[in-house]
Parts: sequence; structure tokens; C-alpha cells
Amino acid sequence: MSIHRPDNQPEAGKVSPLEYAHAPYFVQKVYVGEELRGRSRLDVFRPLCAGRKVLHVGCVDWPITDLKNSLHLQLDDCCELDGFDVNAEAFAQMQPHLKGRLFSDWAQVSDRYDLVLVPEVMEHVGNVEGFLKQLDAVGAEDYVITVPDAWSCMRQHFDYNSGAQTFVEVVHPDHNCWYTPYTLTNTLKKYTPWTVDGMWFFNRMSLLVTAKKT
Repeated sequence: MSIHRPDNQPEAGKVSPLEYAHAPYFVQKVYVGEELRGRSRLDVFRPLCAGRKVLHVGCVDWPITDLKNSLHLQLDDCCELDGFDVNAEAFAQMQPHLKGRLFSDWAQVSDRYDLVLVPEVMEHVGNVEGFLKQLDAVGAEDYVITVPDAWSCMRQHFDYNSGAQTFVEVVHPDHNCWYTPYTLTNTLKKYTPWTVDGMWFFNRMSLLVTAKKT
């Protein structure tokens, strides 16, 4: 992997006011780097995938498959790339432009991969525990997962109109949840045996996690 958690840690003694306002049991602290905040997905993902065997989960960008802006097609020339997506309707549109294979059933995925890339997928998943167990069964060396971050999106994606008593939320209508640094880390620790290498604010609205199979 070409992304590493920086050696520098937050200075001891610098604490949030929240730590004084709540019992320690409820105060969770997670290191989140800022180096990737303004970088595009392609700028970050291409070096991670380059020269490796990669499984891209959520490869069709459902429900809008735009070949001109397809992340999967943009990664196809830099690595040995296969794709997985339960929305197989777009496969016929994409396959003529790809060297690798496309899968819609986990039973079809039998190869081992260097990297499993899972960008902006977990927030769509109903059974997150089962989904992570499927990812773990692939047996890859490394995993990269991104999800929309509630903290990064707080100011521009949420509003409450008190007069109308209406909460306005700008969100993909298929999303089931928002993640935060702690809830994402906690979910991965609960449902996988992976070691989380690091976490970063990413692409101005997401979190990126790198993890390794132990």
C-alpha cells in the first residue's frame, strides 16, 4: 500500500471540551488523517491499485452507469481488475470496454486478490455483518473502504426547518446510514478479523480506511 498512517500523533494534553462534558466510557477517540481531504478518488485509487490484482466491489455505479465517468473503467488500465456488483443489469454495457471479469454472485469469486476496493458501498448494504464476512472470505491481502462521513457532510447535507418541523437531508435515497470515524472503525472491528492500518478524511465528503487481513 502506498498510503501510510503518519508517525506524528496528536499532541498529548490537547483535548476536546467534549472529554470534560461526558463520562470517559462514552468518549471515543479515533485518529483521522487530513492528507487526502482534497484529492480525487482516481488520484488516490490508481496508485493503490497499480500493478496489482484488484477486486472492485460496487463497480457499476448503480443506478447511474456513466461510462465516461466510470471509476471501474478508469482503473482498468493500471491493474489486473475484476468487478463485483449485485446490479448486473449494467454488465453488458461495461464488459466490451474491460479486460477483466464482472461478477454478481459471491460464488463466482474464486480467485485471490492483492486488494479489495470497496468505494461508497457499505452505506447501501442492509446486512453489513454478512457483507463484511463475504469480503473477508475473498482472502485478499489488503482492503480499502470508503464511506460518506457524517461529520464532513454536516454543514451542507443537513438542515432542520423549525417552523415547518421538517428535517432536510441531502443524501442518496438508497443509503441506509451515515458513518463516522468511530462507528466505521467499530463496525470493522466487530465483524472482521482485519487490522485497521489508518483512516483519512477523503474527497471532501468521505472517510477512507485501509485494512489488512491478519
